[in-house]
Amino acid sequence: MNTLSAEDLPAYVAGARLLVSSASDTGMDALVDWVDELLRRNGPVSLLGLDEVDGETLTAAIGILGSAAATAELPPVGDEPEAIVRALEDRLGGKLGAVMPLNAALVNALFPVAAAASLGLPLLDCDGMGRIFPLIHQTSYALAGIPLTPLTAASAIGDRITVDATPVRAERLMRAAMNSAGGWMLCAMHPCRVAELGAGAIRGSVSRLVRVGELLRTAPDHGAVLAGLKRTLRARRLGSGRVVELGHGTRPAEAGYPATPTSVVVHETHSSGRLIRLEAQNELLLAVIDGAVAAAVPDVLCLLDRQEVRIIGLERVALGDHVDVLVVPAAPVWHSAEGLALAGPRAFGFPVQHPGRKSTS
Repeated sequence: MNTLSAEDLPAYVAGARLLVSSASDTGMDALVDWVDELLRRNGPVSLLGLDEVDGETLTAAIGILGSAAATAELPPVGDEPEAIVRALEDRLGGKLGAVMPLNAALVNALFPVAAAASLGLPLLDCDGMGRIFPLIHQTSYALAGIPLTPLTAASAIGDRITVDATPVRAERLMRAAMNSAGGWMLCAMHPCRVAELGAGAIRGSVSRLVRVGELLRTAPDHGAVLAGLKRTLRARRLGSGRVVELGHGTRPAEAGYPATPTSVVVHETHSSGRLIRLEAQNELLLAVIDGAVAAAVPDVLCLLDRQEVRIIGLERVALGDHVDVLVVPAAPVWHSAEGLALAGPRAFGFPVQHPGRKSTS
C-alpha cells in the first residue's frame, strides 16, 4: 500500500489495538474521529518505505508522552502537530520532508497520521518500537544512535517546549512538564536524515497494522483469528483459561516508570490446570507459568477475549473472563543484547532473564 486513507482507518485502528500488550485504549475513539475527519478533509496520506525517500530528507518521530486516557479528558485542539513540527524545523534550521511514528500502536499510531495529514507530509512506513514501551527513549532509533533531542512538545492548553538533554534527563524533564500540562503532550523527537535510519527503524510497521486489522475484522471465528495471527505475526498461544485473580501493587514500581504494577492470573481449566501469572505495568510485561518465566517483554503479551474474539485491555479485564494469552515476538532488534538491556524484563525491574536470551539478558 502507498497511501493511508479514511477507508483504511478501521483496519489500521484494529491492528493498533493488538500490539499494545493489552494496555488501556481509553480515549482512542475520540482520536479516531479526529483523524478520520482530517483524512476525509485533506485526502489520503502518502505512505512511503524508507527506500522510496531521498536519504537526505529530514524526518522526526511523532508520538505522545503521557496517558492515552488523558486525551479523552483533554482532547487535542488540533494545532499541536503543526506546532511541534514548526518548532523543530526552527531548531534544526531545515524543513521536515516526512514524519514517522514513535511507535505504531494504540493512540501513538494515530498522531503521526494526524501530523502527516495536517501538514501534507508523507508518513514513513516504520516505527521505533513495533509495540509500546512506556519511556520515549526505549526505541530502535535510540539503539541505532539517533539522538532523542532536540525534542519539541505541545500541550492542548497551549504549552510549547523545546528540550536539549540526554535521553534520561529529557524523559524526566518532559514527564514533569506533562504532569503540569494535563496528562499528555505531543512530541516530535529523534530528528534525523532518512539515510541515518538504516537498521534503526522497524520497517513496515504501519502497513502491518492494516493487514493485521483486516484479519481481526474479517476472520470468521476464533480459530481463524489464531491461525491468521500465527501466519502474519508468528503469534503463539501461551495458554487459555479463566481469569481467577486480579491483583494490584504486588511489587514496587521502578523509579521513573509510570503507572502502578498489577497482576492477572489465568487458570487453565480444560487441560493441565496450570496457573499463568501475568505481571503488568501499563501493559503486560511478564508471564510466569507454575513458577517459571514463559514469556517476557520486549515480546508482546496480550489477552484475547474468546467469546467476543477481540483484544481486551487491562482496564476491562474481569474475574471470570475466558481469555487466550497470546505472545507476539518483538522485532529482532529487541532480542539483541542492547535491545534487552534497554527494554527487556530487567529494564522493568524484574530480576529475571528473558526466556529466549538467557545468556545475555
